[in-house]
Amino acid sequence: MEAVYISENAYPETIRHIRETGLEPNIIKHDPRLGEFTGDHPDLRLTCVRGSAVFAGEGEYRPDYPGNAAYCAAVFDGYLIHRLDITAPRILEAAEGLKLINVRQGYAKCSTVIVDGNSLITSDVGIFRAAEETGVLSALLVSKGNILLPGYPEGFIGGASGRVRDELIFNGSLETHPDGEKIRAFISGRGVKIWEASGLPLRDIGSIIYTNQKGRA
Repeated sequence: MEAVYISENAYPETIRHIRETGLEPNIIKHDPRLGEFTGDHPDLRLTCVRGSAVFAGEGEYRPDYPGNAAYCAAVFDGYLIHRLDITAPRILEAAEGLKLINVRQGYAKCSTVIVDGNSLITSDVGIFRAAEETGVLSALLVSKGNILLPGYPEGFIGGASGRVRDELIFNGSLETHPDGEKIRAFISGRGVKIWEASGLPLRDIGSIIYTNQKGRA
């Protein structure tokens, strides 16, 4: 079953575009148990593993880092990247058989644009190096900043985007990022379409998460 999870604070243009694809997005409402400024972020509530959503139980909600990042893992065809000492057990169970890569960044999904099963974009040097060391994952390192996240000095590029079917959707325009053209070229070079909320600054909304299998509560 296809599903898209997106913050209530996404731009209306972004939500409208998802609806135009024929999918009705699941709007994530703010929950203060996941932080004052991040309680609406999908990537703190669920992870997509092998196309399926794995959801956090409400008893697992925590307001502060690293407790609120237990589900914020970046998952690829053969790899899971996360700060493994905080990864939720049910994520590790769902990811059995994948190679686990430990990094310092607990907000791994938010820090990572998953372009396809073997390609990523990130501003986190640790994630970039870990990906390169696999010899399988292709990675583009971009500059930090230039992403809005109310309550914080800056947000993350992964949190301002998400792949839905064969298209990478950005909550804002890549024109507002200094590496926008490099990002577009990297994505297009992998045969993935791009949609941007034109004329708007990139804003971190905790990722746009797409699943195409039945989820796990």
